[in-house]
Amino acid sequence: MLEHSSKLEFTQYEIAGGNWNSEYQIVTDGSTIYHVQNSTSTPDKPELTFYAGTNTNGPVAGTGKFIRFSSDVKINLGDPSHSDKATCTTTLSKKGFLSTRHTFQMDIHGENRTFTWKNTESHESFGPTGSHKMVDEQNQVLAVLSPGGGRVQKDGYVNVYAFWGESFDLMVLVTALVLREKTRREKGESSYVAGGGGLSSAF
Repeated sequence: MLEHSSKLEFTQYEIAGGNWNSEYQIVTDGSTIYHVQNSTSTPDKPELTFYAGTNTNGPVAGTGKFIRFSSDVKINLGDPSHSDKATCTTTLSKKGFLSTRHTFQMDIHGENRTFTWKNTESHESFGPTGSHKMVDEQNQVLAVLSPGGGRVQKDGYVNVYAFWGESFDLMVLVTALVLREKTRREKGESSYVAGGGGLSSAF
């Protein structure tokens, strides 16, 4: 069951700024909480790395690493290069060869839960990858990714409708942006990134 607040129905995270699609910022309540780096040219490096704070000098908060010869993505909260700093590991798995749905599991209050990201047309989206919603086993919407679009400073957002703590929100953000990046690459839009440095372009 979702834990709702009488004053706040969801937490919104803006996906903003930076050199699309090589790096960007995650902002909430006017403060940058994560800097995200997108790697396309280093095979052993995670495709997405989340750093706490405004740049890569902060500690690694989470990563998404594409699994070679697979449609799955390995997700870590914390720094996977230091076992004592990795707090949670899961796999974002595609549900079938032609499916657009991706699932992952996470422990919530001592219970192993399954969550699914799938396409949605119920939210405004101008980006190349469309909007997605994340649902639980009962198909209750827990989060929405809207990529937005255009060369603007507010190029999308993630809304989280469950209040299950910082780790859950971070897992939502990592899986959402990993899914967005995976979809973008599968659609052959790697031209948005040039030489690993990236171009300013639509989210």
